[in-house]
Amino acid sequence: MTRSTLTRAMLAVLTLLVVSTGVAQASSQEPPAAVDSPNPEIASAEHVSVSAAIAIASAPTQVQIRQSSFTEFTLSSPQTLDMVGVQPSLYRGKYYRKAIESRRLCIVKRESEGHYYSVNHTGSYRGAYQVSAALAEGATWMMLPEHQRLMGVALAQATMAQLRATKFNAWPRYWQDALFSTVANWKHTGSGLKHWAGGRWHC
Repeated sequence: MTRSTLTRAMLAVLTLLVVSTGVAQASSQEPPAAVDSPNPEIASAEHVSVSAAIAIASAPTQVQIRQSSFTEFTLSSPQTLDMVGVQPSLYRGKYYRKAIESRRLCIVKRESEGHYYSVNHTGSYRGAYQVSAALAEGATWMMLPEHQRLMGVALAQATMAQLRATKFNAWPRYWQDALFSTVANWKHTGSGLKHWAGGRWHC
C-alpha cells in the first residue's frame, strides 16, 4: 500500500468517525412529546428550537476537534509527508527523549541517509530506521495506548490496523519517528537501542 493510499484510507476513516459520532449524539436526543398547539407560529418556533438543539448536540466537541487535527497532522500534513531528509523528530510524545536525539539523527543518517521510503536489497528492512516487518507490527501495539489518548480509541485502533497493513517504508514520517522513540525508550531511555546496534558506524 502506498503512502497516498494510506493517507486517503485514514482520512476516510476520520471523516466516517466524525460523522458517525455526530449522528449518534443527535439520535440520542429524545424529541419532546407531541403537544397540540392551536397556534401554528408557536408550533413552528418549537420545531426550530428542537432542530437547533439537535444541531448543537451533533457538532463535534473541542476534544474531537483536537483529535481530528492531530490525526490529520500525523497522516497528511506537509511535514509528515516530507519523506526525505535527516530532520528533528516529528514525534514528541511520551517516549521522545531529547537526550538521545543526536543518536536518533545519527541512526537515520546511517541507516537510510534520511530517505524514509528506503528498502534494503533483500526487502527485509525498510524505512528511515531500516525496521523489520515484525518489529513494525509489534510497535503498533506499543504505540496504541498513547495514541488512544491523543486520537480517541476508535480512530487510534483504526490507524494502527491500517499501519499494520502497510509496509513500514510507506508509513508517514511522524509514524516512523514515533516507532523509533517508542521502541528505543520503552522501558527507560535507550532501553531498546539494541535494535540499532549494528551498521556502517557506531551511533
